[in-house]
Amino acid sequence: MARLVLNHLSDSTYRLLAIEANKRNVNLSELAVVLLEIAVAELAARRPAALPPVLNPRAPD
Repeated sequence: MARLVLNHLSDSTYRLLAIEANKRNVNLSELAVVLLEIAVAELAARRPAALPPVLNPRAPD
């Protein structure tokens, strides 16, 4: 997961993440995953509690 996250960052974002990881004396990959988890949790909190059911157009009547 960490490698996937890191591979999709721009060079400047990767550099900033590396600087912050170094300041905090943590592994760069671990910091990337923690930040991703925080971002996903924030996005999930913005979504409605219940999503409408997905309609299947191929389902028989």
